[in-house]
Amino acid sequence: MKKIILTLSVLFFTLLSFSQGIAIQGLARDVNNTARLNTNVALIFEIYYLNASNAREVIFTDTPTLLTDSFGVFSHVLNIPNETESEFSNRELYLKISEGTTPISDELFKRVPLAYSASNGVPTGSIMPFIGTTAPTGWILCNGAAIAVNSNTAMLRALLGSPNAPDLQGMFLRGTGVNPVNSKSGPSLKETQMEAFKVHTHDNNFAIGNGGTHSHKYYDRDIDETTGFGDYADGDGTGGRDPQRETNRDGSHTHTLKGGIFGNGGDETRPVNYGVNYIIKL
Repeated sequence: MKKIILTLSVLFFTLLSFSQGIAIQGLARDVNNTARLNTNVALIFEIYYLNASNAREVIFTDTPTLLTDSFGVFSHVLNIPNETESEFSNRELYLKISEGTTPISDELFKRVPLAYSASNGVPTGSIMPFIGTTAPTGWILCNGAAIAVNSNTAMLRALLGSPNAPDLQGMFLRGTGVNPVNSKSGPSLKETQMEAFKVHTHDNNFAIGNGGTHSHKYYDRDIDETTGFGDYADGDGTGGRDPQRETNRDGSHTHTLKGGIFGNGGDETRPVNYGVNYIIKL
């Protein structure tokens, strides 16, 4: 019986892709523990995770035939496709290595903090601002477009419950729920909250108009000097009673309050802002 002893397994990741792959190095020995020198070994590499039923779900398979060197050592790089990247960010994965039907190794990936961070381990559904127009690998634009249907997008489509990316064009993000400090509430999760204007007052630029329903005028009333009706005093120094002026009476009525808001106009109230695209993690 032949066997392979793996002496080293190292992970290499880049921030947004797997272009460097997963480098694996091993030492092939036979049943007598003798190194298999300059020998072809046909290996099967499987990356998988355990689903909710604890069954294996294989997401990547590679079946190379590798030539050992004069010391029995072989090296290989697993070139992980970009569409598998989200699986690394969101699941605990295992690497199984076999030679034919003979299992050699079946191990949980052990990632050091630097490698874990470099694998872009933000969870599916994370949203961030981005000043480019084309989303980087592993992300898509939040522009309402249809999401491609493949294994790489399955987790995001399930999380959104929609076949389309959220459309955040012209929008701000706001936390959902009610804030305990100011009792202000945001939109429900994955829902849109429409604009609203807070109750407010204006201090000037208002006037009262008559609405075109009536007018006021002054008229003279002569005083009966015989009866002394009104008993008006001399106000102009002429020694006689002066004619008086009164307004025409119009009875009970209302006036229309007219006002204006001065400025450049517009249909929303907004703070100073800077234009970005939003992207969401697959």
